[in-house]
Amino acid sequence: MKKGRKKNLLPPADTGHPVSVHLTSLLFVAAATFAAYAGSLRGTWALDDSAIGQFASIENVLNMRLGFRKITYLTFLANRLIDPVNPMVYRITNIIIHVCNAALVYLLAHITLNLPGWKGRFGAYRLPVALLSSVIFALHPLNINAVAYIVQRMASLAAFFSLLALITYIAAATASGRVKATLLYLLAVVFIFLGIFSKENAAMAVPLIGLYDFFFLNRDPKRVAGRNVIIASGGALIVVFILFFPPLRATLLSMAAVFGNFDQAISHHGWTATDVYWTPLQHVLTEFRVISRYLFVMMVPLPRFLVFDWWGFPVSTGLVGPATTLLSVGLVVALLVFAVYSARKMPFISFGILWYFIAISLESFMTVGADLYFEHRNYLPLAGLVFGAVAQAVTLVPAVLQRRFLWGSVAAAALVLGLLTFQRNMIWKDSVTLWKDTVEKTPENLRAFIALGNSYLKVADLESAKRAYEEAVGKGGPQKRTQFLHDALYSLGMTCLFTGDLERADKVIRVMDRSLEGSVAPAIVKGLYTSLRGDLAGAVADYSAVLPRATGMDRVIVLTLLGDAYRKQGNPEKAIEQYRQAVSSDPSFAAAYYGMGLAYMGMKNLDEAGRYVEKALVSDPRNVLALSDMADITLLRKEPPEKALSFARKAVADNPPFYQPYLAMGNVLVVMGKDAEAEDYYRKAREKGVAAYVVPFSKARAYYMRGDREKVAAMLKEISGLKDVPESVKQAVADGLKDL
Repeated sequence: MKKGRKKNLLPPADTGHPVSVHLTSLLFVAAATFAAYAGSLRGTWALDDSAIGQFASIENVLNMRLGFRKITYLTFLANRLIDPVNPMVYRITNIIIHVCNAALVYLLAHITLNLPGWKGRFGAYRLPVALLSSVIFALHPLNINAVAYIVQRMASLAAFFSLLALITYIAAATASGRVKATLLYLLAVVFIFLGIFSKENAAMAVPLIGLYDFFFLNRDPKRVAGRNVIIASGGALIVVFILFFPPLRATLLSMAAVFGNFDQAISHHGWTATDVYWTPLQHVLTEFRVISRYLFVMMVPLPRFLVFDWWGFPVSTGLVGPATTLLSVGLVVALLVFAVYSARKMPFISFGILWYFIAISLESFMTVGADLYFEHRNYLPLAGLVFGAVAQAVTLVPAVLQRRFLWGSVAAAALVLGLLTFQRNMIWKDSVTLWKDTVEKTPENLRAFIALGNSYLKVADLESAKRAYEEAVGKGGPQKRTQFLHDALYSLGMTCLFTGDLERADKVIRVMDRSLEGSVAPAIVKGLYTSLRGDLAGAVADYSAVLPRATGMDRVIVLTLLGDAYRKQGNPEKAIEQYRQAVSSDPSFAAAYYGMGLAYMGMKNLDEAGRYVEKALVSDPRNVLALSDMADITLLRKEPPEKALSFARKAVADNPPFYQPYLAMGNVLVVMGKDAEAEDYYRKAREKGVAAYVVPFSKARAYYMRGDREKVAAMLKEISGLKDVPESVKQAVADGLKDL
């Protein structure tokens, strides 16, 4: 009996697996990953996704003084060439990169467990250990923000090249020939540099490679010494590179200056958060609590604990302010002490813990002044931790149970984590859903309230947008968060103008003049105020004056509003020129595409009008005005009225406060011969304030498309008897009656 039990202590010998088995395993991971992320594919853009349009160009990539995430922006540029406005193209690319990273985790686990000293210990269980590690990494909800949040391709690409560098380094360290080993070492260095040019945290690949070497590679003193020299040389090369690369050098110098004043509030730099207000010491103390929360979510990955954006994470003012700071410091220190103390007895989990803290240290503890909480920072750290935890867990399970345990764990992880990730990804379906979820979980988050207001604007829920902006203004004043207070006032002023509340907008403008000194925001709002008062020439002058000072999104907005003013002046060619400049800076800016579509409608070019309104709807699928115009364009192009009906239905679905969607729906129903149903929508259009002549004029056009000349004549006669009809409409009515 004892001998029989002893045999069960070892797993069955590994006879190897054919390539087809590995490919099947990886195809399973890929299929599960795409299924879990299906809900985010057509989802909204968010936060820094706007930077994609600003920096994804050949000029910016080649400009070595303008940022250093060149590889990432090259991939964004490739996506732009396919389709610049469809987020689905970008997200599919992100998911492919994520699947590749899951495959690298699989490969890393399999290679490690095949190294001398470990192969006999894991035997035939290398494949399920590798597969379980890959599945957990691919489907863990904590990784969602590095995949569904488009711009954080930076994090996943940095991890991709870091893992490639490590795997290449292992191949070099175990290579038989010196020439082959040297070439592989050089290739590993190349991968590290590609990672740094994706996102700077890939520089942590150097200490991570050193950590792996210490735990898993051959301990022959001569070979270890040689590899230590190689690791040190690679690190030195990166340091030299940083010193000679202006953006990195400038960032490091400013970071050093910040650390030199450890107990003073951090001033704003290009690498710091918007409205940073804490000290380096407070940042470091707060990060212990942040990491403790990351670890909790890692263990309990329920959607209700996941947060997309947590600006305003409560800052730790001291070890006991709040008391959870001291507890969090204790937790982190205890984990580190455990990892060091247990390095020999429990090497895998020790490696995983140390990997996690090394990988996350740059973004959490070194770049003080950056946003305090972002879940995508766990992406590379999670890769090593997952492998270490899975491998260690297997060593603790008796061999007789391992096969059932491992394959059962793979199935359970795929099912549970896949469902949780799928559920969480549903928040990306539209902007309102994303930001409502965020403000509910982080009520102190001014940035989220402003974003929620912007989201309500997209669906024409102007009153809800006002409430969100007012909430941000109310929270921003007492907290003295200057930048977000500025943004909230600007958005509130614009919304008041959109709703025709010129009196209140004027009050907001006066507040902005007092509190936003040096900002272009008051001038932008004043320009729209001037335009809405009917002074289009004055609006053009206002926008033209502020344009040279506007940068980033402000410039995109000014160009779009300038295009609107030119279009309303009857100068569509000049308007299109401004819109084109706007979308060249930000290919996802729906308002510019919509304006271009309206300009082409004014030029009677229905094909181009439809093309650009459809582009607007790709970026902003719930834009009720664009949906209304697309219904009209579809009818005018004599396409099936059922197609127009689908646009009109979407336009009226959320009961918008504008008359245009109801008018469009009425027109479509008239063309389809459903006059009684159409009258209900025309009545709603009148309730929303449409001018008296507009409904019969629209009806006349719809009856004309239906071929009912008698009713066309009746509608035109009705208009001729109305007051306050514009001269251009009177002339059109007179011409129409003559033709009839």
